[in-house]
Amino acid sequence: MHQQLTSLSDKELISRTRKQKDREAEGVLMERYSHLLVAISLPQLNNRTNLDPNVVFPNLLQRLSASLKTQSIYKANEWILHTLRGYFSKQEKTTPFYPSRDGRDILHIENKVEKASTNTIDREELVVRLEQALQRLPAEDRSLLQDFYLENKSFTELAAAKGWNRDKVRNQLKASKNKLAKLFINQAYVK
Repeated sequence: MHQQLTSLSDKELISRTRKQKDREAEGVLMERYSHLLVAISLPQLNNRTNLDPNVVFPNLLQRLSASLKTQSIYKANEWILHTLRGYFSKQEKTTPFYPSRDGRDILHIENKVEKASTNTIDREELVVRLEQALQRLPAEDRSLLQDFYLENKSFTELAAAKGWNRDKVRNQLKASKNKLAKLFINQAYVK
């Protein structure tokens, strides 16, 4: 079972942990980000000699476990970083994790898409709203998204066509997706 869980995405592991109370999925997620946990904690432990690693790491894991079951998490690395910073700045106070605005927008859209996969009416509404949001995007962003997602062009093909390097294509695609997510989310308020 552990082997099967390691191939799941962070989102699927978080979902299994929350909905099915799957402790093994939680363990796989924690193992996946253990290097981040250690990398952020070690400088703090070196600077503060009053902190005992035998106390710090179990406390951190308990905090992460508790927040995993109760908070909306879009990016696991962002969530872990926030939790660790909160722990080392105010050990007695637990500050909840709030994903970035872009993260919340994308998470909201992903949930709508997931719901629409089983409901024909929701699916039709989603397609209409997505087409409307795409039409409101600047031409370059719309073209990039259509080329990548609808025509399945690779980063290399897009870079060659635009005269950019692959990193610029990747960054521009990410920015275009964020613009689309904002337009999609906010179009309910714009009529």
